[in-house]
Amino acid sequence: MKQRIFRRMLALATLVALLTGTAMFALRWRAGLDELAEQTSRQAAIAAAGYLHAADPAVCLDALGQSDLSRVTLIAADGTVLYDSNAPVSQMENHADRPEVREAQRTGNGQAVRISATLQSLTCYSAIRLPDGTVLRVANTTDLLTRSAFETIPAMLAVIIVIFLLSALLADRLTVRLVRPINAIDLQNPLAAVVYDELSPLLHRLDAQNRQIDRQMDELRRKQIEFDAITSGMDEGLIVLDERLTVLTCNRAARRLLAAGETVVGTPLAVFAHEPPIGQAAAQALAGDASVYDFARDGIQLRLSFSPVRVDGGVRGVVLLVLDVSAQFAAEQSRRSFTANVTHELKTPLTSVLGYAEMIRYGLARPEDVPGFAARIHDEAARLLALVDDIMKLSRLDEGRGSLDFEPVELYTLCQAAIDRLESKASAQNVTLSLSGAPCTVSGVPVMLDEVITNLCDNAIKYNRPGGAVRLTLTPTDAGARLTVADNGPGIAPAAQPHIFERFYRADASRSREVPGTGLGLSIVKHICEIHGASIRFESSPAGTTFTVDLPASPGDRHG
Repeated sequence: MKQRIFRRMLALATLVALLTGTAMFALRWRAGLDELAEQTSRQAAIAAAGYLHAADPAVCLDALGQSDLSRVTLIAADGTVLYDSNAPVSQMENHADRPEVREAQRTGNGQAVRISATLQSLTCYSAIRLPDGTVLRVANTTDLLTRSAFETIPAMLAVIIVIFLLSALLADRLTVRLVRPINAIDLQNPLAAVVYDELSPLLHRLDAQNRQIDRQMDELRRKQIEFDAITSGMDEGLIVLDERLTVLTCNRAARRLLAAGETVVGTPLAVFAHEPPIGQAAAQALAGDASVYDFARDGIQLRLSFSPVRVDGGVRGVVLLVLDVSAQFAAEQSRRSFTANVTHELKTPLTSVLGYAEMIRYGLARPEDVPGFAARIHDEAARLLALVDDIMKLSRLDEGRGSLDFEPVELYTLCQAAIDRLESKASAQNVTLSLSGAPCTVSGVPVMLDEVITNLCDNAIKYNRPGGAVRLTLTPTDAGARLTVADNGPGIAPAAQPHIFERFYRADASRSREVPGTGLGLSIVKHICEIHGASIRFESSPAGTTFTVDLPASPGDRHG
């Protein structure tokens, strides 16, 4: 600070000295130029008087040209140079356009200061119009004035140097006097300092800031105690990382789950999290994107959830939540394994049904029953095989594998086909099926969308009351299409409603033996909707249940 004040005061003094010297030089030059112009005007008047009264004007011009005047020129009314003391008139151009000549022709007297094309220097001109219309012009160069002005520069530089040295000495002393009270301020007790009045607002502000910092520190200590009390009792591990992925806070559960020591605070995350994907997930969160990483350690399945901490629009750290998901992982693995086993077991009888249908189709049944009966068994068995393959594909998608080919699908035709297939089943249970709405085309997998429609209709038939109805409605929307399947059955019990999309869940356990099914239908429907970027919701009451599926024209999420 001292050096900065000194440099600025010295720079200001030097700038003032330079501006003063420059202004003095400019004023001196301007005064000299005005004096030269006045002198040239007087000389022109004397020369004109002498020329007019001379017995021999030519001799007078020669005499004037040999005098102290820099230049004497006689110019005709049309601008032709009749005489010039510095150059042959034959080599000179017409002077009618010279400013001083034009002004003299107009008013009788003319003056100008400009660079002379003949003398090649700044020249002061004075012209007088004579009675015969000619113009007598006298010129003086500024060479003498320039030399005189520049002779003053050394003296001016000497003055500037003296001012600079005196300014440096004065600036140094003033800087010491200004800074000494500031350096003596006690930042812990600023009001005790004795300084000039200008610093009093700063000292009061420092004192107020010190009191505010003390209050904030007390508040932070209290919150830290509360935070430690809360996190120490958590079953989930909690770790807070700074911008360098260094541990700021780590609770007891996190140290236990990650097998970290008591001194983990202050160490980088990589010290006790040795797997490279963990560091990559943390770096991704530090870049602004939340991430999750699952891994197994000593027979425990852990899930690490990384979330960025945003402050003032920027990421200032990462919060890591460590969860023991061993039970959920085992249950999910069991369900996936069971799904794979069920689909595998279903393929064998379905293949037999398909083979038997082919035998009937090719002549092993009574001729009158063969065409329709065999074709229906064949088509239905083929459809069920395709469904089994789709279930296996969904199982692979659960593991993050598999790819699906999307194509334009006309939903109205798909709904009508599903109703045609289920008509006999609905009639057997005294339930009516109806379809209303308008044709809608979306992008999707036809077999999967058919499965959604069929499952929803099949459930509506199975869980309906005798004499009930199932209504399919297809409505185009701005985003794609909306499919609703409504029934007037007894509805879903409130306790069961949160679980109906879970795999293998049966809403009415008492009717499990009466109503066939595996409990997979609605979970498959929900999974297919997720694959197609669609949403599914339902409303249920004792008066009936309505499922609503909103399908986008182009799926936003094809990963399930």
